[in-house]
Parts: sequence; C-alpha cells; structure tokens
Amino acid sequence: MQSYFQWLQDLSISNWIATDETIWSFPLILFLHSVGMGLTAGVMFIICLRLVGVGRPLPVSSMRMLFRIFWGGFILNAITGSLLFAAHATITGNEPDYYAKLALIAVGVALAFPLQKFVDGEGSDGRIPASVKGMAAAGLAVWVGVITTGRFLAYLQ
Repeated sequence: MQSYFQWLQDLSISNWIATDETIWSFPLILFLHSVGMGLTAGVMFIICLRLVGVGRPLPVSSMRMLFRIFWGGFILNAITGSLLFAAHATITGNEPDYYAKLALIAVGVALAFPLQKFVDGEGSDGRIPASVKGMAAAGLAVWVGVITTGRFLAYLQ
C-alpha cells in the first residue's frame, strides 16, 4: 500500500498542491473543502435537528431542497478531499484517524438515503417515526465525528 501512496503523492498535481506557495494550490483546495464541509455537515445538521424535534413549526417537507445542497457539498468534498489526501498520501494514508473519518463519512452517507426518502415522502409533515428520529440523532453524532476526525488529521499528525 505504501508504494501506491508514494505513487499518488508523486503525481504532478499532488506535488503542485503540496509544494506550490501561491493561494491557488493547497490554500484554495482547503478553502473549498471547508465550504463543502459546511454544505455537507451543516445542511445535514439542520435536517437532523428538525427530524429530532428542533424547530417543530417548520414543516419537514421544507427540508427537501436542502438535500441538493448536501449532495453538492458531498461531491465538492469528495473531489477536494481526494486532492488533499493525494498531496500527503504517505503521511495521511498511515493515520488511523483518516480511516475513522472515511468510515464515519460512509455511515453518514448511508444514513442520508433513508432520511432523504422520509423527507421526500408524502407523510413527512406528519408524525416523525421513532426510527427516523433515531437515524437523525445518529446522523448528528456521525457528522460531529467526521469533523472531529478531520481536525485531528490536521493537528495531531
């Protein structure tokens, strides 16, 4: 695996991101990753908070359009996160926190599908089932975990 990480890190784009000193490389990609994080985790936080009961006067159906923002942010983060990983693959690829972050992202995305199905459904403005509330509560914890493990990667390496 180490040889793959080295190959990835030696790509010209990876090298450019890691070594270029202009704002157009690492700083821009990190900024876009932060924007994507806000769109992904922030929007899912809003949706999950509403599903666990915060802001009851707000109809759940009004959250439908937020999923487009969530998925757009997710795609942005997949691209920018891959570029950030590639720039430091030999270091990040050996960090257990990185794999914890990926696992939490997978859980968060897996939770997004049934939550979106519920929000898009005709009965979303009625009673919220306990199972949906449970998934939303889990989603809150998962996205906090994603952000936390990401910050650990930046500061505990």
